[in-house]
Amino acid sequence: MHKNLLLLFSIFFITFSSISYAEDYFVGDVPGEEKNVREPAVSGRFYPESEAELLKKINSYLDKALIENLPGKPVAIISPHAGYQYSGAVAAYGYKAIKDYGFKRVIVLAPSHYSRYRGASILDVEAYKTPLGLVKLNQGICNNLINNPPFFGTFKNAHKREHSLETQLPFLQVVLGDDIELIPVLISRLHNEEFDFIADKLKPLINEDTLIVVSSDFTHYGYGYDYVPFKNDVEANIRKLDHGAFERILALDIDGFFKYKRATGITACGFMPIALLMKLLPGNVQGKILKYDTSGSILGDFNSSVSYASIVFTKDNEPPDIIGNNSLNNEEKLTLLKLARDTLECCIKDGKKPDVNSGEYTLSKNLNEKRGVFVTLNKNGNLRGCIGHILPREQLFNAVIDNAINSSINDGRFSPVSEDELPDIEIDISVLSPINKISGADKFIPGKHGIIIRLGGMMAVFLPQVATEQGWDREETLTHLCNKAGLPSFAWKDEKMEFFVFTAEVFHEDKCLAMK
Repeated sequence: MHKNLLLLFSIFFITFSSISYAEDYFVGDVPGEEKNVREPAVSGRFYPESEAELLKKINSYLDKALIENLPGKPVAIISPHAGYQYSGAVAAYGYKAIKDYGFKRVIVLAPSHYSRYRGASILDVEAYKTPLGLVKLNQGICNNLINNPPFFGTFKNAHKREHSLETQLPFLQVVLGDDIELIPVLISRLHNEEFDFIADKLKPLINEDTLIVVSSDFTHYGYGYDYVPFKNDVEANIRKLDHGAFERILALDIDGFFKYKRATGITACGFMPIALLMKLLPGNVQGKILKYDTSGSILGDFNSSVSYASIVFTKDNEPPDIIGNNSLNNEEKLTLLKLARDTLECCIKDGKKPDVNSGEYTLSKNLNEKRGVFVTLNKNGNLRGCIGHILPREQLFNAVIDNAINSSINDGRFSPVSEDELPDIEIDISVLSPINKISGADKFIPGKHGIIIRLGGMMAVFLPQVATEQGWDREETLTHLCNKAGLPSFAWKDEKMEFFVFTAEVFHEDKCLAMK
């Protein structure tokens, strides 16, 4: 009980209900106000108030955060804002990812937990203070933004107790230093016109030296948050709920993000700043989940739980249609194929998964990375099952196990694979690269790229080998993909059609065994 109360006091949440232009609506000027410093509001509660202790804690989190090579230069991160004892270790992943890129300007987009209004509020101060010193605002830029009513202004009451912006600052001071210029934007309720208005004002401020930080926690589960959409398998269902949101965020699918909120009621307190970020990012960025955790897991109690994620968006210096190799060696491919084969045997014969801790499998660093992957089953040269996921949801070796099971018993196009069929089943594994959005169909290279199309709520995907196996050219591939999505054959020519490409490293049992 004590732990749950501590959690509720340390992490605040506000659901976004319908609001109107009322007493909280504001305009830009606060005439006659003297310039000042915003004093910390949650020092000593959300993070240590001692400079030495705060530095020690942040550096400890950063030291433990292990970051793999990023596909390009970071342009934005989504970072949690709960008390550091809950979310600090997760936040460290995002901040470590941006540490050595020399950013000089930081735009922080944070949600307002305590006040509701339409638009964005920037506090009219010279600097924000933390135990580590002052973080100075770029006053010229901030004043220009404040003087853009009706959707920018200063709403002072919203900032008095707010922690969502403040908790990001000590991490920024440690990884980027005190010379950064801060543009702190507190977001409340936004509608279509507010999104476009605010995005149009912020976009000209973004350059190679600018980092965008979005402050958000994700699912707030429990009666204390008035959100209990399920009571069984709570941990697994929270993870599923969060990752459904992550899929739409990584795809920059703002319409899908709003539809997902309407369908699930997901209680992500930074929903509006995240949606605004989607308006600000260019189409050729890649999103990656660096770390995910929940307070329920930390406390061992899922009666009340808040989810945290560090997500980074990077922009490759290469053209967006050039994607690197996946680089698994032959031993790693053999391990994955053995796992897939053993999974089929264990699942179909005994209804269980293989024991990955048995010592039979060498799980290298690559196999522990989160990757998108498909497992394909063929029988006598014909497809017998194929299921996977495009986005990196789990460690590669676990993803192969889960998709081997799904391909054998959960592919709705086929009956479950029987034990008698096992000797005739051939396994292919496709390990996917990150996904890149491309500007048009002409950037899609059949045989090299896997292709995803999306129009409205309709979407479909082909793996790279599909076009080669079928002998299709670009137009034929796109025509068949439209049909798969339930769209007219010519829908790929629609100007609103979105295209995403990826590569896949495809390997088969016979070929890998021959190389051994």
